[in-house]
Amino acid sequence: MHEPRMPWWSVSLRGLAMGAADVVPGVSGGTMALVLGIYPRFIAALSRLDLGLLRRLWTAARQGDGLRPIRRELVASDVSFLAALALGIGVAVLSLARVIPSLLERYPAEMNGLFFGMILASTALPFRLMEKRGPAQVAACTVSAVFAFWVVGLPVLRVAGGLGYLFGSGAIAISAMLLPGISGSFLLLILGQYTRVLEAIHQRELLVLGVFGLGVATGLIAFSRLLRWLLDRHPSTMLAALCGLMVGSLRKIWPYKVSLSEPLMVNDKVVQGAKNVWFTDPAYGGSVLMPAVLLLVGFVGVLALERIGSAKRPD
Repeated sequence: MHEPRMPWWSVSLRGLAMGAADVVPGVSGGTMALVLGIYPRFIAALSRLDLGLLRRLWTAARQGDGLRPIRRELVASDVSFLAALALGIGVAVLSLARVIPSLLERYPAEMNGLFFGMILASTALPFRLMEKRGPAQVAACTVSAVFAFWVVGLPVLRVAGGLGYLFGSGAIAISAMLLPGISGSFLLLILGQYTRVLEAIHQRELLVLGVFGLGVATGLIAFSRLLRWLLDRHPSTMLAALCGLMVGSLRKIWPYKVSLSEPLMVNDKVVQGAKNVWFTDPAYGGSVLMPAVLLLVGFVGVLALERIGSAKRPD
């Protein structure tokens, strides 16, 4: 599962797509990385960010041969790939952080329809890459789908928590961002830390941001190594699990919903926030056609992107 070298601008364009996906609650940048054919390389490059890399860079710097040994080490460790990717992600987050949430607020059904189609089409990608499709893969897909379905249905916690809780939330959120299907920003929202982190950014609370950033770095390094090990040792089972995560996460962005201004009793259970419905439900009063059209656009668009990406990859 190795991707060929590509120019930095091409990597940054893929980063733009990943960053745009990460801005959307319920959509994962990992899904976009999978669609664009860079997921295994992305995880492998992240897993190389450790103390060993720092030691090798220090040794290269002491060779006294200018920047050439350092550049060689960065290229060998694929840090240059991550830097180009981070550039695109950063530009997308900074430029779209207000645009996409505004569109979601004004056109929730239409935007969710678009993302639903994109993720639905994305589920075919790991399935195609699987070399084995036996009982183990079926079990992995089923368990991960049930897990994702449960996670995206969790109520939002309203807790402040201490610095230890903030550290753990950062590690969990970044781990989710590496997985196709599960949104790290949504998990941060569930853990009750989404608003806290945003406020810390605006108010420049360095202690809060430092602890959160340390949690993110820890989760990034540890979880990427685990993912790389799983993809190397059990590729088909891991791909089946990724497929299940995307299927289960579709619950979060079902486009036909009824927003609830107050709690509602449904089948003896209290429902808050929104009720998932079929568009034939009398309670649903929104547009039926446009979410379906955009769902199809998202579905076809992802398949087209995947076809373009596969055409550029060597056999």
